[in-house]
Amino acid sequence: MVSELESLLPGGRLRPGSAVSVGRDLPLLLALAAPAAAEAGAWAVVGLPQLGVLAAESMGLNIGTGLWVDRPGKRWPEVVATLAEAVPVLLLGPLGPATGRQARRLAAVLRRTGAVVLTTGAWEGAELRMAVTSSRWEGVGEGHGLLRARRVQVSATGRGAAGGAPRTVRLWLPGPDGRACPFDNDPNPMNTPVDAPPAAPSEARRGLHVVG
Repeated sequence: MVSELESLLPGGRLRPGSAVSVGRDLPLLLALAAPAAAEAGAWAVVGLPQLGVLAAESMGLNIGTGLWVDRPGKRWPEVVATLAEAVPVLLLGPLGPATGRQARRLAAVLRRTGAVVLTTGAWEGAELRMAVTSSRWEGVGEGHGLLRARRVQVSATGRGAAGGAPRTVRLWLPGPDGRACPFDNDPNPMNTPVDAPPAAPSEARRGLHVVG
């Protein structure tokens, strides 16, 4: 993880047993997940059928240790709780609200197992809430060219150990090589509105065991 994102996390890393909401930005979700999954050794994606293998791999995730559950259905809290017993890093789509009892059970499972949840949806009790607040793509000229990299501004607010004043960083997400990376200070502040989150390609997942 680039130091800019680390600076938004309490202690510079994802705390075991915690949940982090990242808005609906898939590159931000993957940039946070890659180092955590590399350290933990396994990860799972739940409720993100649009997330493709190449997109995940380009951001540094080891596809050989990943598991996809595209459509967990209405009983998704049970699916997530079961996965948290065996998979240390969970990437969740906007699965919908959990009831108070379900949310408490999930929080207890995360505390007991030390699993980390990164979600693009709302999460009751999330320790940290992050969002891309400004975004600008590079590479398109006078109506032509290829999108090469995206400069973003990411803000974070939290509670408990992640509390305090809102924090903001700027970085390439993704950079020219497809991964998150820092960039030198830009004399022109980013003031463009957040663009639509780039859709991750949904390629065929050859050689993967798919559940759901």
